[in-house]
Amino acid sequence: MVSQSLKSTVSIEEAGAAIDTRLATLNRTVEQLLDADWGAAPLDALVQNALVNFSPYAGRWQCSGPPVDLGPSSAMTLMLALNELATNAVKFGAFSNETGTVELTWQIVEVGGATQLWLLWTERGGPPVRKPERQGFGSRLISTAAGRSLRGRAEIDFPQSGVTWTLVAPLAALRG
Repeated sequence: MVSQSLKSTVSIEEAGAAIDTRLATLNRTVEQLLDADWGAAPLDALVQNALVNFSPYAGRWQCSGPPVDLGPSSAMTLMLALNELATNAVKFGAFSNETGTVELTWQIVEVGGATQLWLLWTERGGPPVRKPERQGFGSRLISTAAGRSLRGRAEIDFPQSGVTWTLVAPLAALRG
């Protein structure tokens, strides 16, 4: 994580801030999992922990979904992805102006006889969106690694109205 952060930033200060935020997110996730005896942790509490670094924007995000418990590995992967999405929202997206909002919703769906978690991050009201020209560590984590690690698929889209990120993953894999 550290070496990837150093590769994809333009300054040592930017790299340090990215590393600090990622490690703080992991630390909060580990603490929450330890409180649960390294068992399953509730998704809604994990989401709040992932977004705690972004408290100045707390009135501008909304999170909702049914109770879902995640296992340790899934919790860490998802928390890092959410941290990266929020960081990008601050730098370029919905949180980079005074009016943008983020909605994070999830639900449990049956797809082909398998129970899956469907999670959607939607930004609205930010500046017009453009697909980034380069992919850094965070972008790769959001668009590729999260889906693979969680044995599902993750897709990020860049409509002009705001970034959307969709994760669909088997619930059984997320709990393991």
